[in-house]
Amino acid sequence: MKNHLLSTLPPAEWEALRRDAEYVALPAGTTLSRPGERVSSVYFPTSGLVSVMSSFATGQDMEVSPVGAEGLIGIGVILNMQPSPYCYVVHIDSTGYRIQADAFERAFATMPGLRAATLAYVGRVLIYVVSTTVCNRFHSNHQRLARWLLVIMEKSGRRSLPLTHDFIAQMVGGPRHAVTEALHELRERGALEYTRGHIELVDWDLLVAAACECYEPAHP
Repeated sequence: MKNHLLSTLPPAEWEALRRDAEYVALPAGTTLSRPGERVSSVYFPTSGLVSVMSSFATGQDMEVSPVGAEGLIGIGVILNMQPSPYCYVVHIDSTGYRIQADAFERAFATMPGLRAATLAYVGRVLIYVVSTTVCNRFHSNHQRLARWLLVIMEKSGRRSLPLTHDFIAQMVGGPRHAVTEALHELRERGALEYTRGHIELVDWDLLVAAACECYEPAHP
């Protein structure tokens, strides 16, 4: 799988950027950066899933935005957000290109194609975050969960996910029992199946029908 943002670059820009890029494997559980740290590298995933997480004084974490092969990790580098207020955690085994932050800043300043693609991606992230905030306020647990699963499956390119109820509750910011009830309802609808630590898509159209209107199909 390719990184969609990089695939939009003019060939000359990609050739120049690739000289500073290292292709890496990112195992699940890897923390790429913690709150309060300077982001030293930017990542362009080509597979898997990385989550931008917000941490609270209570010790709880909540997902701000999931990132897959459509985008990049470390947009704060070009938004004057150093040190970063967020934690970046690999949740599904991933691969991608790693570029040192200073090299990416130079490329962003000198490559119009990269700059346009990156800013367009930042705009999509903002829309996603705002939409999620509204969604969490007005829609039911099963609608929110269906939407989140659709997004995760699109971004990771997977229809079978190694996810526990506790993990999902942490990601969507809800109690575990609400996640269990929502998963049960989605299974009763025939949209998915689940066992301990594993969720399997059964019917994409049924999952879309169960989601709220906040869901929009991904477009790189």
